[in-house]
Amino acid sequence: MNELPLPKEPHLKPFPVFSGQRVLIWLGAVVVFLVAYNHASRGGGGLSESMGPQLFIPLIVAVFLVLFAFFYWRIRRWAAAYNEGISFFSAGDEQAATLRFEEAARRSTQGAQRAVSVAMMGQCQFAKGDAARSLELFGSAERSGKLRGSVPAMHRWMPSLIATARFAQGDLASARAWLEEGRKRDGELPPIYALLPEVALLCREGKPADAVAALDARPGEADALVGRDARRLKLLRAFALDALDPAIHAAAIDATLASLQPVRPGDFEVLVARWPELQAFVERRGLSRAA
Repeated sequence: MNELPLPKEPHLKPFPVFSGQRVLIWLGAVVVFLVAYNHASRGGGGLSESMGPQLFIPLIVAVFLVLFAFFYWRIRRWAAAYNEGISFFSAGDEQAATLRFEEAARRSTQGAQRAVSVAMMGQCQFAKGDAARSLELFGSAERSGKLRGSVPAMHRWMPSLIATARFAQGDLASARAWLEEGRKRDGELPPIYALLPEVALLCREGKPADAVAALDARPGEADALVGRDARRLKLLRAFALDALDPAIHAAAIDATLASLQPVRPGDFEVLVARWPELQAFVERRGLSRAA
């Protein structure tokens, strides 16, 4: 598998183990701890004698409360931006969702928060047809290593998302390798993002019968996809049926193409960009304006 790229923006890269802000916060916490420990070890003497217990104890409590409030405020800001992104993404507004997920990545206070925010931003970018950008974002989430323990479902799905982006770039060998990696990670959760790249690869490799068989055997995975991914999968079904026998499957092809309406601009561009046969099918079926 090729080395995964990373975005150039610092706030979209894997969360750093050490950062200036984090060092200052921990340094402040250590100072407060040492002062409190010194106070306790001397039996209440030292600093408390100069300040008086009426000031010293409230000061220690206030410092800890400020630190707690700061972290709570940061987490709330991240959660608000991330949840807004999910709402926009579910509604099909990938542009607005991208902005909210990027804001969530900026506000993240730990690696898992940034990884899941960047991964969702990558899905938005792929939905909009930008495979190269989505691959950078998926690369950041994957290379962070934070999804395995914190978001196991996304950790299992990430290889399939990367495979789809690699396929869209025309790197079929890498797409196949990432699909195999996804199979190794399979757990109890269904690999809902694996079906699209699998079917695309089968069609691209000249195996339309296997592609249709995979679609028929895994209806639950197909139904789990929504928006542009669902329309892209239906396009591939129609394409595979056409490759098998356009006359025999004419009714099924027409029904499948009708079911993917309404088509939005950019729905198919990411698939047809490096796939002349699919491009020809889209043009022949009058879908080129949406591609």
